[in-house]
Amino acid sequence: MKLHLGCGQKYLNGYVNIDFPASKHTVQSSFVADQYSDITRLRYAKQSIEEIRLHHVFKHFTRPVSLALLASWWSWLKPDGLVRIEVPDFDKSALQVLNPFISIKHKSVALRHIFGSQESSWANHCEGWSERRLKTVLMNFGYQLKKVQKNSWQGTHNIEIFATRTNKNITKRVFEHKAECELTNYLLDKSSSEMRLLQVWMAIYNEQIRKTWAK
Repeated sequence: MKLHLGCGQKYLNGYVNIDFPASKHTVQSSFVADQYSDITRLRYAKQSIEEIRLHHVFKHFTRPVSLALLASWWSWLKPDGLVRIEVPDFDKSALQVLNPFISIKHKSVALRHIFGSQESSWANHCEGWSERRLKTVLMNFGYQLKKVQKNSWQGTHNIEIFATRTNKNITKRVFEHKAECELTNYLLDKSSSEMRLLQVWMAIYNEQIRKTWAK
């Protein structure tokens, strides 16, 4: 089984195309999904999935949720199963915004690419991914990098990373530790308020794992 998560109006043959129900959309004019579901509530059997692909969907997940999904998808994938994730190139988009020689129009398009179209509660972007940051997180979460593709479309810049599930034996506890290490990078210091913030993030992470880790 191959999964196309957040398919929108793009139907891919050979995949189970999954998207939000029509009631959650605001501007989409056609609906092609095989299944209408909240991606953060999907759960599949251990090592039952051959491929998971997401095009401009991963950016909508908060940091703790995105890490929990990477761990959960690892648990779904067969050994050497493929994950394909396409996201905006945050660093290149930020350079557009900072470039004093480009127009307000182009800066505004870059800002939309960074922060989202914002016409719905889900249409905000929760994280800015660069090639290096996404590659690092994938490698830390049990994936082996295979290929990186970059593309530009109507003034926007994007990254697509192809990675496969390694055959390492990684437990939920190990993934939890990896998530805590990753999220610690976002703390300002080790003050009591910052450590409480980390606890909140980890609670969100663990709740997501509870919903989506392989059966």
